[in-house]
Amino acid sequence: MKPKLLFLAPQNPYPPTDGGKIGIYYPIKYLSNFFEIYFITPVNIVDDKVKETIDHFKSFNVKYFPVAKNTNDNAIDLFKNVFLDIPFKWYKYYSDDLYNLCQNLVISNDINYIFTSAPHMALYSIRLKRKYPNVKIFLREHNIEFYLVEQFIYFTNNPLYKLIGKWQFKKSKILEQKYWELFDKIFFISDYDYNIAKNLRPDLINKYYVLYDGFELNRTCEEDRYNNTFIIPSNVKTQQNQVSVKWFIETIWTPLLDWIKQNNFSLSITGGSGSEWAKVLSINNLENLNIKILGFVEDVDKELCKHKYIISPTIMGSGLRLKILHSMALGKVVFATGYDVKTVKIFKDMDNIVEFNNQVEFIEKVKIIEEKPSLYNNLSNKAFETVQKYFNWNYYAAIIFKNFTGGKS
Repeated sequence: MKPKLLFLAPQNPYPPTDGGKIGIYYPIKYLSNFFEIYFITPVNIVDDKVKETIDHFKSFNVKYFPVAKNTNDNAIDLFKNVFLDIPFKWYKYYSDDLYNLCQNLVISNDINYIFTSAPHMALYSIRLKRKYPNVKIFLREHNIEFYLVEQFIYFTNNPLYKLIGKWQFKKSKILEQKYWELFDKIFFISDYDYNIAKNLRPDLINKYYVLYDGFELNRTCEEDRYNNTFIIPSNVKTQQNQVSVKWFIETIWTPLLDWIKQNNFSLSITGGSGSEWAKVLSINNLENLNIKILGFVEDVDKELCKHKYIISPTIMGSGLRLKILHSMALGKVVFATGYDVKTVKIFKDMDNIVEFNNQVEFIEKVKIIEEKPSLYNNLSNKAFETVQKYFNWNYYAAIIFKNFTGGKS
């Protein structure tokens, strides 16, 4: 008989179309091989799409219980947050109805293990642990949340947002560390986040564990010849993507434009319309910079396969970039900033990934790879092998199972 696991997450992950959803969906799918899973999330409304999700999870014997709870930002709730210790972005996920459901499931099904996929849902696990001390609770940190808030403060130019950010940062930093104290184990998805936590709270290191997300690939690239094309898989709706893409265009791409045009290179950007990206970048004629806006791409695999190089221009954020794993799994050569490369210690510059931090490093490494086709092929092969070896969802689920149960059913 499989042990029973209550899995708490802040959103419905089906279909798994972005990094946040993928980091919930696939752990559930693979953990279902080891556990009998009771899965709970808030949803704004239980509509036909949510009912479709319930049926989908039934296909691998996962019991999904969506609870109606509006998690959209609300100015009134933000004002009320003045009187609470919990950050606004976390407390908006709390519902007495959802907690009562969790409690009823724990009691009626004799559940001994709770996996919490984000600090946003941590309050449920902590309240249950206080009431049922024998229950083991684990927390997965997709990002260290207070670190993201700190970056938001740094990059925003809006004085009101800066003020709100500083207020929420203080709350987040205090409470997130308190959660680390209260959970039995905390899983970080990158070495970088693990080191931040270790340096900040070395007294809790026995609770910390690095566990990389996996990547499930449904296809491989068949092309063996490519035009001189770069692509940035992105999303114009996300501030960290806006900041990072703008930095790349202004400090890397535009200063190299003469060389780029002489060698017929071009850059594609996904995740938004031409007008949206033009507004973010403050550039009206992107085609003059050899930049093409692809909009929101339905078949991302197919689009990535068309391009020779993938760029991850991250200068803010935390955790591991899905776009990097996705591209490496397709055997693509990925150019990534040092900010990204340091997140995972198995990323090695000019071995399975290409690191750049300025225009000089970028152009020098492009030239080296272009002059040595064998190096391009080696980078491609090593990228694919790295994902196959280290980013495996079944391994991920097995590690969770072992940590929860000691490997015993």
